[in-house]
Amino acid sequence: MSVAIQGIVPFSIAEELKISVDDLLISINGTEPEDIIDYNFLCADEEIELKIKKAGGKTIIYEIEKDEDEDLGLVFAANVFDGIRTCNNHCIFCFMAQLPPDARASLKIKDDDYRMSFLEGNYITGTNLSEADIQRIIRLRLSPLYFSVHASEHNLRNKLLGNKHAADIIPLLKRLLDEGIKLHLQLVLCPQINDGEHLRRTVEDLADLGEGVLSVALVPVGLTKYQKNKYLRPFTKNEVESVLDFCHSQQDKYLAERGSRLLFAADEFYLLAKRPFPADEEYEGYWQLENGVGMCRSFLDDWQTVKKALPAALEQPQNIVILTGAAALPIFKQVADDLSKVGNLQVKAVAVSNLTFGDTVTVAGLLTGKCLKQAILKEGFADNCRMIVSSGVLKFGEDILLDGVTAEELQQKCGYRLEFIEPGALALLEAII
Repeated sequence: MSVAIQGIVPFSIAEELKISVDDLLISINGTEPEDIIDYNFLCADEEIELKIKKAGGKTIIYEIEKDEDEDLGLVFAANVFDGIRTCNNHCIFCFMAQLPPDARASLKIKDDDYRMSFLEGNYITGTNLSEADIQRIIRLRLSPLYFSVHASEHNLRNKLLGNKHAADIIPLLKRLLDEGIKLHLQLVLCPQINDGEHLRRTVEDLADLGEGVLSVALVPVGLTKYQKNKYLRPFTKNEVESVLDFCHSQQDKYLAERGSRLLFAADEFYLLAKRPFPADEEYEGYWQLENGVGMCRSFLDDWQTVKKALPAALEQPQNIVILTGAAALPIFKQVADDLSKVGNLQVKAVAVSNLTFGDTVTVAGLLTGKCLKQAILKEGFADNCRMIVSSGVLKFGEDILLDGVTAEELQQKCGYRLEFIEPGALALLEAII
């Protein structure tokens, strides 16, 4: 399988050899790489035979001597060269099945690829792993991996996955752990389905697998207005309280038994319960930050540090609006209060309702151009306002929102200057001052 080369790192071996963009990588040491894992593994040798097909059609074999682990300098469009391996399940809570009918086709790709789990921390179910895949994971020491477990009871998990043929997850996890593969696990909790005693059993079963299980995240089911399963609903406040009480009791137990809390609840549970977030040290290094576990605490602690750089006053008046999802509004209200103490600076945090996915979706990352436009025009802000939005609403590497509206089109429709900034306290501070 040949792989198109998208870029060349400056001053690299590839540049020295005059390898070009749009040339094709055929093989390294006679092996055709199927992903960036293979590429990195094969490039680790000191002597390499690199087979390249030039854009003009000519094939060239380069004999290369280099330092061990020195990269060749080839850049590819994706980390996997043979396409993303997709999910063979039909989870009852699958977010892809809850997208608007006119959602971009790229949003409907159901990634369940163990390579992306290792490379980017994506969660996999393991239901499409072949014996060859498992052996490759073990042989190449692809660790840690991230698994969606949801329930340890075989029949219940298969019900949640919508896949009656899925193999039991516990033996698979045990096999990987026995081979030294570390695991981060998540449980997407659905009220009155896999919470309560089912949750207790699942956590006990996963803890019994040993210390190779580094973390278990509890995440509430995400529901949009397009979901049609009659058994799914949001958590009530009492149910959220029960989940958190269970989580904290288990944390105390496992901290005493194994020196780690093991179990961590997503920020959304604390926001729904209106409880304070745990302290920084209680997240033990933020194992599953990208899963929404500890993101708020991390941001707030970072903000306490960076806000010390705030000046007493700005030279010129500034009027700033921070647009965010409803879930994060309490966080950004605290930030806005701190910023508004600076002279010549007015800051307001505004929650944007999700018109596209429905009111049950409250995270900023799923806001669309339609949502932002409605909120901006509805509020009637002053003409000189600067609008700040997290760049998480944009497609990675492009200035386009989930509904296909570009950042430029949104600014034209709203008549305001919109600034899309990287998530994080420092980026926010730098954008303002």
